[in-house]
Amino acid sequence: MPQHIKRLIGAFAAVLILFLIMQLVLRPSSFGKIGHFRADAIPENKMKPIRYAGSDKCTECHEDMATDKAVGFHSVLQCEVCHGPGLKHAKYANKFKDGELPDSLKLHKPDERRECAICHQLNAARIKIVFDTINNSMLKQIDALKHNPVDKRTNEKLKCIDCHNPHQP
Repeated sequence: MPQHIKRLIGAFAAVLILFLIMQLVLRPSSFGKIGHFRADAIPENKMKPIRYAGSDKCTECHEDMATDKAVGFHSVLQCEVCHGPGLKHAKYANKFKDGELPDSLKLHKPDERRECAICHQLNAARIKIVFDTINNSMLKQIDALKHNPVDKRTNEKLKCIDCHNPHQP
């Protein structure tokens, strides 16, 4: 057998042995106990605080917006996709019905073009129209550079919500 083949086999064997040693050293002890993942991840994830309330909680107080959203293209989205985690808001906002909510309970109200563009910006890597299997709606993409309306009076760029109702676009 030629010398260079022996060296190549020796190099492959060394890499294989190094891989097996590293696998023994680096693999968590709970890996593989319940399938191909780390079993300790289950109790660790249970310990994380819950931050989301779900759209059903939002509907309890914001029925008018939920009704608008229910017949629009965004009907399949959870409220917290755009407005952020709402568990604290859902739990404590009813205590401030007469007054102004503290900042810690206010949810985000997206009104910038970049926020809508997270899903709707034209992207060459994304399929142009993505059909939703639930209600056959589609994700409409726009080119923000071409679709960039300007207020003729002030010459300022308009926000998406100036023309589109985000709950029923």
